[in-house]
Amino acid sequence: MNSIINWFKDKKNIFIGTGSTIIAVVIFIFLMDLIVMPLYTKHGKELELPDVTELKYEEAKNLLESKKFKVVKDREKYNELYPKGVVLSHSPPPFTKVKKGRRIYLIISAGEQKVSVPDLVGRSERDAIFLLEKSSLQAGEIFYEYNNYQPRGVVAEQSIPQGTLVKKDTLVNIIVSNGRRPDRFITPDVVGRSLIQAKKMIRSAGLNVGEITTETYNDLVSGTVIRQSIEEGAEVEQGTVINLVINKL
Repeated sequence: MNSIINWFKDKKNIFIGTGSTIIAVVIFIFLMDLIVMPLYTKHGKELELPDVTELKYEEAKNLLESKKFKVVKDREKYNELYPKGVVLSHSPPPFTKVKKGRRIYLIISAGEQKVSVPDLVGRSERDAIFLLEKSSLQAGEIFYEYNNYQPRGVVAEQSIPQGTLVKKDTLVNIIVSNGRRPDRFITPDVVGRSLIQAKKMIRSAGLNVGEITTETYNDLVSGTVIRQSIEEGAEVEQGTVINLVINKL
């Protein structure tokens, strides 16, 4: 009989101990959920990342650091639309939810890319034009003058000095040598030529293009030279001006 009573006493103690443990665990979970976890999540509270694109780097840096973010200048990138020092983009992107202390990587504009003007003097006209195009530049006006130092067909001067840093697609004018100055200057025949060809022929002859007027003839291509003010083969002085009439549809 005593053994049975003792058995029940032992079981009772076990139940009481188990129940106490369960109650303690429940209270612990309750306290964690009510007090500890809110403190922890508040410590790592997420914030909305502001949009700092199109701001100057220093302004963006100050704004982000005031929000307790760490700013990292990722790299600079050439851009034609935004001046040097302006934020182009950042990672994470704007309005992302991130925690305080997060590193924010900024890509900064390096401004418009500049290119160096090549040395054209001493090159043939064709090579000079090719070299300009290869350098992301454009050939502007091409003039032809007599020159005692450069042979015929070779560039004698360029409008922008070698090594100058300029924007892409900048026009560079060149002067091409006509060789040594001749004793006579003869007007070329440019009737029937395109305006571009006519200008080149007149300048190559040591003469200048003057006034350009238009008339309309339906049977001729637009831009074709109809008349020139000085007839073909006339002997004239260097730099004489020749006026042109071209067809305009």
